[in-house]
Amino acid sequence: MYEKFSEVDGRHPWRNVSPDGYVDYQARYRQHGRVVYFNFPLAKEMGLIPADHPASVNKDLEQVILNTFSLQIINEYDLQRGKKYPPETIKPHPFMATRYLQTQHRNRQGKTSGDGRSIWNGYIKSDGLIFDISSRGTGATILSPGAQHADGLVATGDGSYGYSSGLADLDEMLGSAVMSEIFYRQGIPTERCLAVIGFPDTTAIGVRSAPNLIRPAHIFRYLKQARHQELKASVDYFIDREVENGFWQIPSGTEGRYSTALDYFARSYAKFAALLEEEYIFNWLSWDGDNMLASGAVLDYGSIRQFAAKHDKYRFKDVDRYSASLAEQRGWARTLVQVFAQAMAFIESGEKENLNKFKNAACLRVFDNAFAREREQRMLWRIGFTPEQIQYLVNNAQKEIRDFDRSLSYFEDRKVGKGIEKLPDGFTHSPVFLIRNLLRLLPAYYVAQTISRVDDTGAYMPEEIFCRIMAASYVGKRDLKLTPARASQVQAFQESYLRLVAALGGPFDLVLKTLQERSAVINHRHRITGDAVTWIIEEVIAMKGKIRTDGLQEAIDAFIDSQILIPGKWQPVPPEKLQSNTLKSQLLQKIQQNLETYKESI
Repeated sequence: MYEKFSEVDGRHPWRNVSPDGYVDYQARYRQHGRVVYFNFPLAKEMGLIPADHPASVNKDLEQVILNTFSLQIINEYDLQRGKKYPPETIKPHPFMATRYLQTQHRNRQGKTSGDGRSIWNGYIKSDGLIFDISSRGTGATILSPGAQHADGLVATGDGSYGYSSGLADLDEMLGSAVMSEIFYRQGIPTERCLAVIGFPDTTAIGVRSAPNLIRPAHIFRYLKQARHQELKASVDYFIDREVENGFWQIPSGTEGRYSTALDYFARSYAKFAALLEEEYIFNWLSWDGDNMLASGAVLDYGSIRQFAAKHDKYRFKDVDRYSASLAEQRGWARTLVQVFAQAMAFIESGEKENLNKFKNAACLRVFDNAFAREREQRMLWRIGFTPEQIQYLVNNAQKEIRDFDRSLSYFEDRKVGKGIEKLPDGFTHSPVFLIRNLLRLLPAYYVAQTISRVDDTGAYMPEEIFCRIMAASYVGKRDLKLTPARASQVQAFQESYLRLVAALGGPFDLVLKTLQERSAVINHRHRITGDAVTWIIEEVIAMKGKIRTDGLQEAIDAFIDSQILIPGKWQPVPPEKLQSNTLKSQLLQKIQQNLETYKESI
């Protein structure tokens, strides 16, 4: 039943791009692991388990997961000390730690950086797609930032050099598994987690998968080093995988191949950046193209945050470096497209030109247009319009969309008077208003008032109520002072909102009822935040060992289902699961409590 797991054995076609694009490691079986989480829908898509397999980890399935993924590399430190391991525990094929650019390294050309605690397990072909598979927490490689400070010899588990231990914590891997699946099922491009293996010392191995795990940083490494042959091979590899998986359509031969690919990059990165901005998702984008997939998707949830409001002043601190902000992600995504323009020109001409030459490249106009269009659509989705209504408004109500966008931005951008606030992982300047609350409650108010036209101002929500229903609990009286200018903005917001409704040309009351129903799900008050997932995973780990593994998995799956905030797909946790006298019910109750406690946080 589980024979397809045997195909995941370290072999991978990325090896053919360049002989120095990776460092090979022998790997051995790591004992005492237990499967804490397994992604059954993903495993079925990959063909690893039958389509009718129950969502339960039986003894045979757990053992094959452990045999395949419970691995630890034999690294340079082990070899220098002549460590010996039973031959039967050592896997027959080596596993890659791939090289790519990373800002954490002093060398900015990718000569020392790459997978510091990860290996590529291989790839697998299902009926519809090819999937790459890699694992985090499998041991310290020579490519970690810490290994450079230690002259390359670091024992797995030694964290004294910073990012050098090669291990991963269980809470981090479980948090990544939960957030990535929530994102994926809501249509956000992302890696996914196949499995989490926990160990008695609270470390873990997280197995990630995507149809293409190549990052821009893999490709840019060859560009920075001006290696034409390897750059072309890496881009060709990426293009061929996207075509084989059916995501791209590229002309056969070389004519138009790279210009078409550049157009895909521009559109994908624009949509990705717009989605992050509109959904209040922080993803540390930078010049190296490390923290994302080259296809334009989320990668590595260590610094991912989903905010309750527009925390566009938040910056993540990583040792001595601060990240870009939410508002700056667009600029970095655009810069990455510019770098791809430089790369494509180098491939076609054989001459590497200065990046500044591409500051007005045509692909950047493609990016700007795609960003604006995606941002419009995401904004209209948040209001609660259906996909068909969104398309109509985009094509026929551009003035109304622009007017509403200006009014929305006014309230989104208001910040509390107390200024910058330090956080455990950085700093922020907190927003005054939680816009999602307003978008959820405003149509319900209008429906109750039976408002039927834009100029029925007597049915508008009063200014004080308007501001209060979306005010964060931490704001002060000064932050909510209703000045004449703010009162005017309240009036303008409601007028522009209702003009959007009127622009559809349909029955006013029916459109408002649709918005009421849909926005109640899309902008649910218990939408998960970064802080909430941290504490929820703590509750899950605390329950591990007290509750059977299947019960833990069922609770996690029920929680994920409750966070798919799409009308028609949303599955809130059933009351009977919250009220029964079981450990699983207790865990779900604690999860709900954390969602309530941290509903306004970052």
